[in-house]
Amino acid sequence: MPMEIELKLRLSPTQARRLQAQPALSGHTPQKYRLRNTYFDTPDFELRSRGIALRLRQKGWAVWLMTVKCGASGAGGLAQRSEWEAPTKPGVFDFSIVTDDALRVFLESQHSRLQPVFSTDFTRTAWKLSLAGSVIELAFDRGRINAPGIGGTSASVSKPLCELEIELIEGESPDALFDLAIELATELHLHPEIFSKAERGYALADGTLANPVKAFASNVNKEMSPVDAFRSVALSCLAHLQRNEAGAVAGENPEYVHQARVAIRRLRSAFRLFAPVLAVDFVNVYSPRWRELAGGLGSARDWDVFLAETLAPLEEAFPEDADLAVLRARGETTQAKAQAAAGVTLKQKAYSQLLLAFTAALFRVGPPTIEAQGKASGMGLRKFATRRLQKRAEMIELLVSEHAKMNAESRHELRIAFKKLRYALEFFAPVLPQKPLAAYQTSLAKIQNLLGTLNDQVTASSLIKEMHPKGERDLVTRGWIAGRTQLLIKALSSELRKFVAGKKPWS
Repeated sequence: MPMEIELKLRLSPTQARRLQAQPALSGHTPQKYRLRNTYFDTPDFELRSRGIALRLRQKGWAVWLMTVKCGASGAGGLAQRSEWEAPTKPGVFDFSIVTDDALRVFLESQHSRLQPVFSTDFTRTAWKLSLAGSVIELAFDRGRINAPGIGGTSASVSKPLCELEIELIEGESPDALFDLAIELATELHLHPEIFSKAERGYALADGTLANPVKAFASNVNKEMSPVDAFRSVALSCLAHLQRNEAGAVAGENPEYVHQARVAIRRLRSAFRLFAPVLAVDFVNVYSPRWRELAGGLGSARDWDVFLAETLAPLEEAFPEDADLAVLRARGETTQAKAQAAAGVTLKQKAYSQLLLAFTAALFRVGPPTIEAQGKASGMGLRKFATRRLQKRAEMIELLVSEHAKMNAESRHELRIAFKKLRYALEFFAPVLPQKPLAAYQTSLAKIQNLLGTLNDQVTASSLIKEMHPKGERDLVTRGWIAGRTQLLIKALSSELRKFVAGKKPWS
């Protein structure tokens, strides 16, 4: 099955003007030609729902090509997709080139329903380079994506296109693609692009911004080594982050920032979970960088929760309270600043470079030493998962034994321990017995919700103090928080006893 392996990188027109002067392209003469592409789908977007892109391409004035791609763009800008392409004539689809039997039968069954959905029109400047035993093509595309408008009834819409594609022409490893991209990114601001041209075209055609995306289900399997499992988990976390970054930058919905923070938190948890089988230098370099980025997203989520879950019920109960009105005004001002700061962080060159360098490192990471490599190779993923999950469960049991003497700080420590266990269970889920896992996760989720709400009360108190440091106001709010905290602590005690007594799904 033909496979397309390429890096897709976004850049600004200003940066694009500096591209040809880069040392990596010195002495190489590019080809330049125009590409007009029309993408086709059924009226109900059946191809889109199956992750299929179908286009007819006019290269220059005389050459026509039909292309079928299957699979989504990957994290960090790296896409590895099945692709079939062959010469054709205008308006002619010949699906005999598709070697995947099920896909070919499906496309042939939809032939009569196909219609144009959107188009791209751009000039491509392409260099062919030989690097590290591989042949790659660096293509700079500049033009526009065009769509007829929602439902075909409104005016046509258009969006600029300015990006690099670095494709592996000969070779098997993506290393050469990353090496060139990282070299170019030292001088240019190149951002790994997770959305393909087809995905952006569809979004333009139906007038929608992608909804906030939650974490993806784990794709690990029992045949993977622990290191391979970490790579799969980390790439999934990167995809989770990147699917939310555009919305976080736009700042219209706080859920995008929240999901971006969750993605980074899950990735950092994976570092700790898989640390025994990862190269020490890899962990020492990248774990601190992701921690720093998490801090750069700031306190936006804290303000979202305070305004929506702590303040809103109080406003409903006491609509005339002047202190609450002051808290609302100050809170919304600070929330807007925090949201803007998070968006700025995700627009920085340092973030783009981290995505690129970390994705490259993921494909090269191995065990910490030769001795550890031998130990890891002899340990299946199920055994590794059992050991790591048991260690996390034992930490929770130790903390729970001290619950009667807990304060806000120690409950926060317990919350973090439960969160680590939850992420570990989600990462290892495909290699664990499913029925006991579901029951265990349900019990865990109840406790995590209680601990999370308790933590929100502590955070709310801190935010109120930040706005009114002398404590001369907000008696209603403080009383509400204190009373709710006591009720939550009582409910938590009961759930913790049930959880500790429950059977572990990895036993």
